[in-house]
Amino acid sequence: MKTSVGTYEDVWCEGLTPERCGDFTDKCIRQTYCDGQQFCSSRGNRPRDHVCGSEGTAGLAEPCCEGLVARCGNLTSEGACEPQQSSTDVLKCLACGDGVCGVLEQRCNCPEDCEVTKARPRIRYRGHSPEGPSANARDVPAGVKRPGQCLEALDAADPVRLCLMRWASDVLGRTDVQELRQAETIAPFTAFDLDLLACLYEEDGRGSRVPRKQCLETLMLRTNDARLQKLLNP
Repeated sequence: MKTSVGTYEDVWCEGLTPERCGDFTDKCIRQTYCDGQQFCSSRGNRPRDHVCGSEGTAGLAEPCCEGLVARCGNLTSEGACEPQQSSTDVLKCLACGDGVCGVLEQRCNCPEDCEVTKARPRIRYRGHSPEGPSANARDVPAGVKRPGQCLEALDAADPVRLCLMRWASDVLGRTDVQELRQAETIAPFTAFDLDLLACLYEEDGRGSRVPRKQCLETLMLRTNDARLQKLLNP
């Protein structure tokens, strides 16, 4: 028999077993870690009347909506795949199988959309704002209507890098140049924009990395683009 929730206004959901979590459905919600273990947590603002989880819904308190799948999988900074980043990672509802590698997806949790194969040598990426950053977007000056204008509007290396990264994140959903080079289309970016972003990611050339200045000098020699001079002599 379910206990009246009204009697337990200060219930601590995180301290309940998954079995008892269902006794306090107004306050608590039962979710699932990536390893399949269930746990109880505070419901917060999550509605009770959800019959299925939309894209990005985490924890599997309800089944994923039609067309979505529950997945885990983490891409490390070294480019390797791990089942999960930490023991508290939860399953998420993803639109895997739609042919688009979305913001929440990568080759470890959605290989059918995000992994390069012989049959699919290019990936279709899509960010939250495929039309580009909003007019008041951080790091993007007013009047910049395409990534290439970041170099025209800004006079220092780091602001140009942040501007290009904002465009990449909003339009394509990622900022890693290696991933962007795998894109089916990089519009509104150009190959020069990606080469510039790759140079601006570099700092001091530690290890096998090419120093930023050397990378920019090489790019300027190859393209004969005089705009790069201001990034070399700020």
